[in-house]
Amino acid sequence: MGDEERVNVEEIEEQEKPEEAKAAGAFETSRIIKILLYIAGAVLAIFIIIGISYLVAKYVQEQRYQREQDIVLAPPPPPLAHFDMPSFSITTNDPEPHFAKITISLGYEENVELNAELVQRTPQMQHVINILLRDKSYEDLNSVEDTVNLAEEIKAHINVLLLKGKIKEVYFREFVVN
Repeated sequence: MGDEERVNVEEIEEQEKPEEAKAAGAFETSRIIKILLYIAGAVLAIFIIIGISYLVAKYVQEQRYQREQDIVLAPPPPPLAHFDMPSFSITTNDPEPHFAKITISLGYEENVELNAELVQRTPQMQHVINILLRDKSYEDLNSVEDTVNLAEEIKAHINVLLLKGKIKEVYFREFVVN
C-alpha cells in the first residue's frame, strides 16, 4: 500500500506540474501582451500629440502671417453707379481768398428711381453743396483728412434731401485749390 500511495502522490504531483507550467507560461504571455499594449498606446499618444502640435503651430503661423501682411480677405465691393454733378468754382473764405474748382460724382447702388430723383434734385443739391463750400477756408481743403471730411459732409446733407435711396460715396473727380 505504501508504494501505491507514493505512486499516486508522484502521479498527482506530475499532473499538477504541467498545469502550473501552463499557468506560468500564460502569465508571462499575458504580461508581455500588456507591456506591448502599453508601448503601442504610448506610441499612438505620441503621434496624436505631434499631430495636434503641428496643426496648432500651422494655425498660429497663418494667423501671424495674416496680421503681419495686413491681408484683406474680403473681396472689394462691386462698383457703384454714379451721378455726375456740374463743376463748382468757388473762392475760399480767407482774408486772402484762394480759388477752388471741384467736380463731384455721387456713387449709389443701382436704382432707377434714385437716378430719376437725382436728376430732378440737381439744382437743389448744387445749392446745398455751394453753401457748404462757401464756408470753407484754405486750411479746410488742403489735406486728405479735410477732403474726406468734406465728402462725408456733402453725403450727409444730400442724403437728407433724397427719398428714393441714399448716396453711398462722394467722389471728387477734380479737386483743385490755388
